[in-house]
Amino acid sequence: MNPTTPQTPEQGKELSELEILKAEYVKQWNNYNVLLEWGKPQLEALYYAKLGKQQIELLLLKKEVYQLKRKVELMQACINRNEPINTSYIDLIVEMEVLEQEEKIELEIIKYERANHLLANLAGPERSAELRKTFRQIAKLLHPDINPHLPAEARQLWNAAMEAYDTGDLESLKAFSLLAADYHHVSTPNDEQFLSTQIGLLKEGIKRFVDEIEKIKNSFPFTHEKLLNDEEWIAEQLQLIAQESEQALAQKQEYEKIISIILYTCESE
Repeated sequence: MNPTTPQTPEQGKELSELEILKAEYVKQWNNYNVLLEWGKPQLEALYYAKLGKQQIELLLLKKEVYQLKRKVELMQACINRNEPINTSYIDLIVEMEVLEQEEKIELEIIKYERANHLLANLAGPERSAELRKTFRQIAKLLHPDINPHLPAEARQLWNAAMEAYDTGDLESLKAFSLLAADYHHVSTPNDEQFLSTQIGLLKEGIKRFVDEIEKIKNSFPFTHEKLLNDEEWIAEQLQLIAQESEQALAQKQEYEKIISIILYTCESE
């Protein structure tokens, strides 16, 4: 963007500060965006690809154990009340009780499938880097937070660029980059109130992005980033899941045995 001619030395300082803040704002915004749109999905995909299948199988097994346990409890309650055991009714009650668990498992299955799809369709590192670089160049010219004086058509072009970035459409993004260059000549207003307001807003925005970036880096899946590349840790987690699955399987078999005994006893009476 062509520099605006300052009317006073003070305005000159503010214009210089504004340009520095614009660059820093785009930098931090880009860092935040990369973490959320690229880093987080890829790390989550890696996590589910390495541990997701076994965790889903364990969740399914635990759900079966819970269902059998509840059947035993409901059957025993009928016996205690000297009531006949209505297995169809008991099955219906148990099915209703596990709906929340089933929804959780379904969500995990969706995440696992998405992870496999993402990892199978990752763009090469060079294309990904070019995509981010091109989008950052557009952001410097069109991002509404640092270019609030641009016309409405610039905002429309910005929205189109964001959509192309989200879908990984590098070709369209390159075209939008050329169109964004048309706004390079639009000068920043040098009104004192405008400059002061923009400087304050950009400082607040930069701080917000820095704080959010810190929060993201201290949350899942970034807390597991190093571990996901540690094959020994992955093996340990798989071993723990396997042990838990063995325990759940033993519980399942025990409850199945108890149910068989209860039903056999009731039929014999």
